[in-house]
Amino acid sequence: MELKKTDVFSKNELLCGFDALDGLWKRNFVPEKLERHYFLYWFVIYDGNIVRTAEALEVHRNTIQIHFLRFGFSQKAVRLRHFWQKLNEENKKTSFESKFFKFYHQYDVKNELSFNENKLLIRLWQTGFSFKTLGAHFMLWALRNHKSREWFQKKLGYTERHCLRVLVSCLNPKTTNGFWLAPLKPVPVWNPHPSRALLDPWMNSIAINQPLGVKTL
Repeated sequence: MELKKTDVFSKNELLCGFDALDGLWKRNFVPEKLERHYFLYWFVIYDGNIVRTAEALEVHRNTIQIHFLRFGFSQKAVRLRHFWQKLNEENKKTSFESKFFKFYHQYDVKNELSFNENKLLIRLWQTGFSFKTLGAHFMLWALRNHKSREWFQKKLGYTERHCLRVLVSCLNPKTTNGFWLAPLKPVPVWNPHPSRALLDPWMNSIAINQPLGVKTL
């Protein structure tokens, strides 16, 4: 199974995935908590081959290995691969979503994702959705749910400058964030200070020094 080309998946596939993300953000998830699911998914798609996984995701294989180290999988890639292969062989008539759910929960101590969330995330990853865009989606969701600037900066561990840079990138469809989040139709918001321009398609304006997401009366 190869990564889909950008003209293959449908807008509805992305929107269903975004709905799943909205639900996870409401449950106090942050993008970092989805790293394990994302990288394990692509790891099994390429049959436990880190080199092929890295090539498909266009990252260096050391990047995958660093993530595995963070997950506590150091020196366990072979064990992970063999477990998946055995699980796959013994459950040929079972759906991929069910097999992966079992595999993922084997290596996720907290087991916080439901089966349906697992299924919807898989569909989102299948589009080729960039993991780095999760942060931009989280910020856009936070704005639309009237979260303060300080709130999502603290959640993501981002500086204000980085948050502004990410949000502004959503306006440009030629950027990774702008391309993937286009179905959400982010638009610029009027602001007296252009250098502090923010995004939120549900607001008409934003006042000076107001927290993000608070409407101007």
